Amino acid sequence: MSVTETIPLDRKINKKKTLTHVFYNDHSFIKYLIWAYFILLLVEGALRKWFLPGLSQGLLIVRDPVVIWIYFLCYTKGIFPSDNKYLQKCFLWTIIAVTLSFVINKAHPFSIAYGARTNLLHFPLIFIMARVLTWHDVLNFGKAFLFLAFPMTWVVSQQFQADRFDVLNVAAGGTGHQLMTSGDKVRASGTFSFVSGIVFYYCFSVAFIIFGLLKKGTFPKWLLYAGISATLLAMVTAGSRAVIAESIQVIACIGFLAYYKPTEFGKITTSVFVFLVFSLVLYSQVDLFKEGLTFLSMRFEEAANVEGNPVEAYFLRYYDIIVSPYYYSLWTGFFGNGLGTSTRAGSALAGGSGGAEISWSRHVMENGIVIGGVFIFWRLWFFWDLFICCLKAVKKEDYLSIFLFGASGPIILFSPLGQPTNLGFAAFGGGLCLAAAVSRKRLVE
Repeated sequence: MSVTETIPLDRKINKKKTLTHVFYNDHSFIKYLIWAYFILLLVEGALRKWFLPGLSQGLLIVRDPVVIWIYFLCYTKGIFPSDNKYLQKCFLWTIIAVTLSFVINKAHPFSIAYGARTNLLHFPLIFIMARVLTWHDVLNFGKAFLFLAFPMTWVVSQQFQADRFDVLNVAAGGTGHQLMTSGDKVRASGTFSFVSGIVFYYCFSVAFIIFGLLKKGTFPKWLLYAGISATLLAMVTAGSRAVIAESIQVIACIGFLAYYKPTEFGKITTSVFVFLVFSLVLYSQVDLFKEGLTFLSMRFEEAANVEGNPVEAYFLRYYDIIVSPYYYSLWTGFFGNGLGTSTRAGSALAGGSGGAEISWSRHVMENGIVIGGVFIFWRLWFFWDLFICCLKAVKKEDYLSIFLFGASGPIILFSPLGQPTNLGFAAFGGGLCLAAAVSRKRLVE
């Protein structure tokens, strides 16, 4: 049994130059390297915090050799997407930004190199994954997300119960501790460097859980129920509202099924019922779940005093990102400060410190309102076309991609890409989403 059929998309994005010209030849070794990329994405933080803290800075680019190897193999096989219009525009923008950073800003070469790497190096992986991964491969990654959710949640729960100065809660580099939340608890980071890692991880878990409940038999029942239990427990012990908010974004994609496939939407009631049952069982039987829910409620109450209710806080966060280019352009030069200078790592390479806290502000601070704005537009452009691609898949009764879009789309559009974990989930998650949108299962006799 293998997958050989692709879904033709009749928009511009179905041309060879763009999203959906997918090859299903034997690319086994490339797939192994994609798995290596995924594993390194999950354990990079553990290496930086616990096992190799002295190499913390170097491990920021630990996935780069893997992705370069993938590109080399794809190029030799003639499947590297060099004619992809999104990559061509991104490459052109990067060349312009690098040139201006050298000539006008006279920024540090290492900062420029890190900035160029951040904005360009990992994005071709999205289109390569769509070319080489089959439907079966996508589901295998789903099984991995669900299976690993249990040990990931164990780490999260241990971090929740541990003191801030416990080794489990050490920051990258082996010093300091993770961010704090209500009740003198830490915001758990799992095996990632920061809490953002588990936010993204459980979003993808939720996407596969919903699809597994919608399409019976996709995943073994024990795996699906274990994934549900682990994900729910992580949501209340992570100490972060973002885990809840980002997961709700994935769940909200059910609305597209309600619009395009009302009959399938009816099946979602079963999913809701299953989630409620598991929540009640966990609350009644697991003391840790009760404790986590108590502290999570405290976190929401404290945040409400500053940011308003959860809905207001949610939209305020995105509003701040959207308007940040305008406000930062008021005190940033027309050409900015140079590519890479507003990332923490890029700034450190130049002997400085700090970085842009708001995603879109970074592009303006580095390259000015015009050149920086072009890259923001590039993110919007790809985000929108990926969304349309997923909607077309929904109309063809392939639903997984729209839920994966709920997990990966906001990362691609809004997340600070200078943080390696964010960049990794943007590239890998986007590739998984696109692969799900353009591939479907077919029996081959």
